[in-house]
Amino acid sequence: MTAPASMAATWSIAVFAHNEAPRIAATLRSIEAAAHGMAVEVVVLANGCQDGTAQVVRDLAAASPHLRVVEIALADKAHAWNEYVHAVAATATLHVFVDGDVQLAPGALQALARRLEQVPAAHAVGGLPTTGRDREGWSQRMLSQGTLAGGLYALRGSFVQTLRQRGIRLPQGLVGEDWLVSLWAGRDLQPTAMALDASGYVVFAPEAGFAFRSLSPWRLRDYRTYARRLWRYAQRGVQYEMVWQWLRLRLPESLPPDVRTLYAQAPTPSRLLWTGSVLGSLLRCLAVHQVRRVHRGQG
Repeated sequence: MTAPASMAATWSIAVFAHNEAPRIAATLRSIEAAAHGMAVEVVVLANGCQDGTAQVVRDLAAASPHLRVVEIALADKAHAWNEYVHAVAATATLHVFVDGDVQLAPGALQALARRLEQVPAAHAVGGLPTTGRDREGWSQRMLSQGTLAGGLYALRGSFVQTLRQRGIRLPQGLVGEDWLVSLWAGRDLQPTAMALDASGYVVFAPEAGFAFRSLSPWRLRDYRTYARRLWRYAQRGVQYEMVWQWLRLRLPESLPPDVRTLYAQAPTPSRLLWTGSVLGSLLRCLAVHQVRRVHRGQG
């Protein structure tokens, strides 16, 4: 955003926003500060927005030639991610993926790029959360499991080019793209049943921090947000099981185009799985029931 117009972009930054009008300007200001004079292109993918998100970005873009907004009618991050990778993204050495409600720490972008330079075999590099009551536990799980956070991660340009060439896409309706992108990168785009040392394909840059507003027990509307989040976590867990099984002996490009097709064609998980809590197990049971209705043609 701060680089001269004559410079070719070396980093392309995709910002995914759904009704983020109150927050998107702060996100973009943090990206501009983190870019620190580098040649970057910033694309905001406003998907299914019914507020003024796109107009806020257009107003900011009037003073920043390297910022633009792409409006997408469908409110679906997986679909917006596919649009960016396969239709929107410019050629770049580094593709950075950012949620429209987070703020990047100073130096975060350089830290991501530097970490990929240090590990030439890596396809992906993740940032770590700096806010949230469970940020330390979350960070440890990310590091131990090699799982990126959707708030901030980057893919090497050559990896994105491979995704394009092979036509690899996220199933539309997928809850959270980060875990599947982590799986693709960590397995080197190979079936999950293959014996593979994936430790060097997904790496992390602890200096690449991202912050977000934590839920508060003093905000009544946060309770609805929390309930919706728990339900989405249950759906996400079931989808993960189904995708993992689908990819055991198949390549990523074989994935169905949307989750309804996945539900209809893939083996359904068992309802009887303890998730660690009564509520989590109940929500998972409901999520599996939803899958089975689609599988039987009733959903």
